[in-house]
Amino acid sequence: MTALSNARYAPDLHGFIEFLENEHPGEVVRVEREVDPEFEISGILHRLEGDGRCPLVIFENVKGSEMPLVANMHAGFERLRLAVGMTEGGVREFVAECAARQREPVAPRIVETGPVHQAVATGPDVDVNELPICTYHERDAGKYITAGLSVMRDPDTGIANVGIYRHMVHERNLLGIQLSETADGNVIWKKYERLGRPCPIAIVIGHHPAVFIGALAFSGLDSDEFHIAGGMLERPLQLVKCKTVPLEVPADAEIVLECETRPGERRPEAPFGEYPGTYGPQRDNPVLEIKAITRRNAPLYQNAFVGHADNLLLSGLMRTSFIEDTVRIACPTVKGVVVPPSGRYRFVCYIAVETMIEGEARQAAMAAFVADPFLKFAVVVDHDVDIASDAEVMHAIATRVRGDRDIFMVPYAKGSPLDPASYDPGGGSHLVTKVGIDATRKPDYPPEISVPGADALDLADYIPGYEPPKTRR
Repeated sequence: MTALSNARYAPDLHGFIEFLENEHPGEVVRVEREVDPEFEISGILHRLEGDGRCPLVIFENVKGSEMPLVANMHAGFERLRLAVGMTEGGVREFVAECAARQREPVAPRIVETGPVHQAVATGPDVDVNELPICTYHERDAGKYITAGLSVMRDPDTGIANVGIYRHMVHERNLLGIQLSETADGNVIWKKYERLGRPCPIAIVIGHHPAVFIGALAFSGLDSDEFHIAGGMLERPLQLVKCKTVPLEVPADAEIVLECETRPGERRPEAPFGEYPGTYGPQRDNPVLEIKAITRRNAPLYQNAFVGHADNLLLSGLMRTSFIEDTVRIACPTVKGVVVPPSGRYRFVCYIAVETMIEGEARQAAMAAFVADPFLKFAVVVDHDVDIASDAEVMHAIATRVRGDRDIFMVPYAKGSPLDPASYDPGGGSHLVTKVGIDATRKPDYPPEISVPGADALDLADYIPGYEPPKTRR
């Protein structure tokens, strides 16, 4: 692990952007021309991604708003690595570092005030339309907040919880919220609903990417993600009490929407272009009333382009360490876990094991399903297979799987309600069929071809100027 490369910069969104522009200017693009938040911003991001580029983009002149918009923060691996101060290392090293920091949480500190309280709007002055909120996809039902860190508190334990949920704009002071059945926030909200009480929710918009890494780390309801975020930053987050709801939020955030649910009230919400690359169906979802908007004097609005790298990459990487730890309980010889982009960083998992006894591969696949309800396909391969390579995993499936013996299915299992292959995608069903595949070598597997001494050859001795391809694992 290298020293924290961004330690001397403020641990907030402004500070991280300053760090990038000073020390890694190629990571940032500024767009000065006026852009429309309806389809034009998402169109630019889509075209950039299609050209193989995913820079951090700052839109300085968004039609209808005085606030700049920050997009694509989490769309590039290099920025995620820099967010935790790593200047070298691949995905495996990054995931291992994040897992180690998750095991060393740092408690936040409560402060009296902070930049997020420089401007406060309450009551009739609340108007969420002042923010440069985007409409992303052709059939989206409206404007959506997509990168808000939603802070809630369990009414039974008093432990805070942080998650990211989508918020459709209904009115100037009313938002929708999609709390999927797999989310901790769904459990907390239902507790308030059963009590007939409003559920306080503070939506934090704009912060250092390490805070997002901590918020998306897999943890239980007994963990406070702000403690994990402090571990990622290796310093305590400074929290300030909200003005109108009984919650604490980062004092150096850009914007906070202080909200309460309206008990029993529902409004139609969606369709919305979601992470599988399809539209989530319209549902009758809870309604949030915005009690206050607090912000910096000159805030940056941050979004996430759902269904694209900015939304997919970070979540996919943060799932792997928890899955691996859970699989290791069932199969101590696990060598690695990858949730590949080919499965939208959600639905497919590759697990490398050193098989010791018959049945371990099946056990490893079942443990992965327990760890992450979004997973539908768990493929277990031998430890010498490069699980970062779809081609090598498919080779193992093609040559080591006997369909009638090595594939098992778990029907009617809990999955994602946004899965287009659920039992009732139009109705938002969360029930799916999970498939485990044992693609390890079997006891009677024939010898594989090899070339003796090939790995020891230096091809530069034979081909002047030859350089081996660079790989990242």
